Order: sequence, then structure tokens, then C-alpha cells
Amino acid sequence: MTDNNKDLEDVAKSATDDFYELLGVAFDAEEAEVKRAYRKASVKCHPDKNPDDKEAADKFIWLGIARDILLDAKLKGEYDRQRQRKRERALQDELLDGRRRKMKEDLERREREGAAAMRNLKRKRAEEMNEQEKREAEIQRLAEDGKRRRKEQQERLEKQRQEEEASFMEPSPEAEPTAQVPAPGQTPEIDRTVRVRFQREGDMFTWDKEKVTEMFEKYGKIDSAVMFKDKKIRLEGERHKKRVAIMFIVYTRLDHAHAAVMDGKADYPSLESVTWANKEPEIKSPLNGEFSAPSTPAATPNKSFRASFTGGLGKDFGSAPGTPKFSFSPKTPSLEEVTMIRLKQKQAEKRKLEAQIRQQEAAEEAAA
Repeated sequence: MTDNNKDLEDVAKSATDDFYELLGVAFDAEEAEVKRAYRKASVKCHPDKNPDDKEAADKFIWLGIARDILLDAKLKGEYDRQRQRKRERALQDELLDGRRRKMKEDLERREREGAAAMRNLKRKRAEEMNEQEKREAEIQRLAEDGKRRRKEQQERLEKQRQEEEASFMEPSPEAEPTAQVPAPGQTPEIDRTVRVRFQREGDMFTWDKEKVTEMFEKYGKIDSAVMFKDKKIRLEGERHKKRVAIMFIVYTRLDHAHAAVMDGKADYPSLESVTWANKEPEIKSPLNGEFSAPSTPAATPNKSFRASFTGGLGKDFGSAPGTPKFSFSPKTPSLEEVTMIRLKQKQAEKRKLEAQIRQQEAAEEAAA
């Protein structure tokens, strides 16, 4: 391996920039398309054409590095693997931040309630206390005792959080990222993420990332999946701890994730739960001719999209009376995704109604 290839390999393993966005090409762009995009971008930012831009030379050199890496199959594989690892770490950080924030808000609320009770009791003079006020003084004493207990609980929770964070940062051997990643959907990854949990017992003892991924591919195309290290948890009503596996699945489309949450537990009853990783995303229905839709199809490159799918563009189409207006935003599901979700809900309601009718008919026949 030459020194130049060694340098490019080091860049591919450590680069933080998105080379696909820099050249303006899709993840699965052909070699000719990458070369064409490079020629167009290099001519535009050439230092001779931008004498007043101090960063033009650096960008010109960076374009050449991006081209060389994406045209070399081995270097592209190294770059795609580290890019995928970075996305999975971002997803893990977002999930952990949500848990820490909820824990902090709960402790602060309890602290405020205890402090308010103490201030009210201190206003009273000891000699004027009646029986009720004496009870309030006892409440103050209990509040102080509760504050001490909350502090101890906070220390225990902080220790537990650190242990859980350490376990989350140690993915299982099955969690190694693949070289090829499907094109992402339009909504944020956290809104398209499904949390699957099951106990390690029976046939499920040997379930790995590939097995669960294959099971949930029936609901739609999967962008990425992360299986964390198994944990031992004491479940409600159980005397002994059980070994529990947790896996997060990111779909490329919101309606596919919705189908997995709706039908996953029914299709695989042995699973403990199939839920949203964050919270159920808000689905906006068409109203007064206005629809919420993504700004760009998944196959069209657009510099407004980054790995975290933030930002967005807006544009109105059509000015004639009665022409619907579309509001584009990468944080809202496409009209197709909304339609598929609504159709899934209608089918579920229809099945439920048919079951009720059959039960009613059976009851009438039994009565006759």
C-alpha cells in the first residue's frame, strides 16, 4: 500500500464530514455520477475563480479526497462503516439523554414540593400552633426526611444510570454495522425507531440481531438496527432476575415502523413488548387542502439533509384557485406514509368490528 493510499485510509476511518453531501451525490451513486459531481463542484470552488475566498483552496482539496475515497471500493467501505457507527452512537446518545432528562425533572419537581412545604411551615410561630399546625410541623419533619431519602435515591439512580450507560456503550458482537446502508426516510431517525424487548428463554435464547431483523423486515425496509448487551432485570411479580434482550430497529419509513408497533406483538406473542423508542410520532391528517409532506424524495440528493435529518425547505406549488398547497419539512411524514398508516388503522378497526358482529351473532343464536 502506498503512502497516499495509507493517508486516504486514515481519512476514511476518521473523517467527520459527509462526503456524499459534499459532492452532492446519493449513497448508492455510480462511479460516473461521482466523477461528474466532482468536476462540477471543483470547477465551482476552484481557487482561481474564488480569489477572495480563503477557504476555497481547502474545499477544493477536500473535494478531491472525497472523490478518491468514494471511487475506491475498499476506502468507501471503510468510510461507510465509520459513518454508520457514528449514526448509531448518535442514536444511543439521544436515547440516553431522554432518560437522564426525565430523571432530573422528576427529582427537581419533588425537591420544589418539599421546599414549598418547608417555607409555609416556617412562617408560623411555635406558640400559636394549634393541633392542625402541629400536624403540619410533622409534615415538615417528614418533608426533611423525604429530602434526605431523595438525595440517597438520587445517588443510587446516578450509579445505576452510569452502569446502564456503560452497558449501552458495549454493543453485542451482532451489532457490528454492515457496509451497505439503505437510504434513510424523511422523518427523524428517533421517530422511525422501534424498541423490541424479549426474555432470553426457550427458542429466544439464541435470537441475535440478524434473526430479529429478519423477523421485522416483513413490515418494511430497515435502515439500521442495534442490539445492546443483555441485562438481568427483576420483573414485576418475579422473585429472581431474568435475562432480557433489547433491540432498537430504525425503519426507512414511518408507516413501516407504525406497522411494526401495531402488529409486532400480535405476530410474535413470545416477545415481551414492541413499542416506540421515544414516543408515538404525531401524524398530521390532510386539512383544508394542505398536506404535510417531505421536502425531497429519498433518491434525490439534497444538501439540506444531513445524517441526523434536520433542517428543511419550504415551497408552494400552484397559484390557481382550488389548487392545494404543500408544506415541505423533513421532520413530517410524507403523504404516502400518512395514507398507509391511516389505511392500516382502518383495517384494524374493520377487523375489530367484524369480530364484534360475529360475537353478537353467536350470542343471538345461543339465546334462540
